[in-house]
Amino acid sequence: MDDMRILICGATGFVGRHLTEALRQAGHEVIRAVRKPVDGQDIAADFRNDTSRERWLERLNGIDAVINAVGVLRDSRDNPMQKLHRETPLALFAACAEAGVGRIVQISALGVDSGIGTAYFTSRLAAEHALSRLPAATRWLCLRPSVIYGEDGASARMFRLLAGLPIHGLPMGGRQTLQPVHIDDICAAVVRWLSDAAASSQLVAAVGAEAATMREMLDSYREQLHRRPALHVAIPAALVRLAAKIGDRIPASPLCSDTLAMLAAGNTADPAAFAALLGRPPRSYRGFIE
Repeated sequence: MDDMRILICGATGFVGRHLTEALRQAGHEVIRAVRKPVDGQDIAADFRNDTSRERWLERLNGIDAVINAVGVLRDSRDNPMQKLHRETPLALFAACAEAGVGRIVQISALGVDSGIGTAYFTSRLAAEHALSRLPAATRWLCLRPSVIYGEDGASARMFRLLAGLPIHGLPMGGRQTLQPVHIDDICAAVVRWLSDAAASSQLVAAVGAEAATMREMLDSYREQLHRRPALHVAIPAALVRLAAKIGDRIPASPLCSDTLAMLAAGNTADPAAFAALLGRPPRSYRGFIE
């Protein structure tokens, strides 16, 4: 397809920043919807309060595609998931259909359909259901990423820090399964889908080439850092649950009862559909650290 005018919501976040760069490098014009505009290519948007279709319609004039990369891991009064993950995306998608925006990309999360009733999963799933109800003329790509790795990503920095320690404290032995996906593969898949004039609406699990337990992943990251094998210490489940309960009261903590439940459920999928979207196999976590 020809170069497009693309509106990215959540453009200042980890995924949004990388998508903005990748799409501009591919020749597209990117308009960033952000809370605090900093240049002429930005528009002001408040994802906590812009929950009406009319509010988004005025921003979609001349827009060919919209990408929604807004997301938070913890629910809070300042960043309510019901608004950010459900109400605002529903208004945005409805406005896209009315304005004739031809393409929508939604960044969701792997496991939203697992039946685990966390606010994160249920609010994300509601947005996915809204996509599936759009008119056929509005084509969409919904990516469900596993843990995303990128050098500047918060989770990647945390895992590299943990991997670098001589002793690995592993929650419940580190048996939780993950299938880390590289941010470069996420961006490449989005760019390729947008450039394909015949692309169809699709829901794709965005995962790396192979799954690993948390222990295996940290061991691999440590090996890539050229460190000697670490000593493994299993943290009993009771202590992990207690730490999660404490995290429930600390909004900045990445560990809480909900994140623990989602982690314990596992985070893996068949990579075949993502490989087809990419046009090549996705990268393996065994080669993420360069």
